[in-house]
Amino acid sequence: MVAAGFSKRLIRTSLTLGDKLRRARKRKGVDLIEAELDTKIRAKYLEALEREDFDLLPNDIYTKGFITAYADYLGLDSEKIASDYFVQKSLRKVPDEQTFAVTKVIKERTLVITPKLAVIFFAVLFSISAIIYIILQVFSFAAVPKLTIENPKNDLVVEEEKMTVSGWTDPGVDVKVNKEAITVAPDGRFERVISLQNGINSIVISARNKANKETSKVFIVERKTRMAENK
Repeated sequence: MVAAGFSKRLIRTSLTLGDKLRRARKRKGVDLIEAELDTKIRAKYLEALEREDFDLLPNDIYTKGFITAYADYLGLDSEKIASDYFVQKSLRKVPDEQTFAVTKVIKERTLVITPKLAVIFFAVLFSISAIIYIILQVFSFAAVPKLTIENPKNDLVVEEEKMTVSGWTDPGVDVKVNKEAITVAPDGRFERVISLQNGINSIVISARNKANKETSKVFIVERKTRMAENK
């Protein structure tokens, strides 16, 4: 029942490209295989046009030729159908661009350094530094200690009764001169005055670390007195 003063009207909705092609083909009374034989256009491309699955179609130059030939075959306005194709295809690109923009924003946000991320970064950095330090300490502990002697020089001839033995080694290493322990400074330097006897003196300097790794050097020093030279 229709209210007074009102009449029924059918509201027509605009058809999409695929709807137009599919309806026109059905009006013609042919299926896709028959259309392929008549137009020489592969059925999969005709189906892609009707389903508006544009990603399955070749480039636009070939597709425009397909659309024009198919529209003429179906008795449609080929220019209008080709125009509908390019309009619908351009409209489908908008969501992709929006998705790309959203993805780009998300990726940019992931690069923001938050306080939590900074704490994690420094914690990892501290852990790596601690591991490297421990490894270096282990190698240093197990290695033979360094021993550099500044004085005396080997095969030295002197007249003085006393001589200063000096040099440096690794910190925390025990140093002995002729089996007598001497004091080593925190930086590894040491110095000791020793007495020389007339004639040949053998000076043995050794350094031993906590791992019982030892380095030793031997120096020969000759002491000549003036009295001995006169004789």
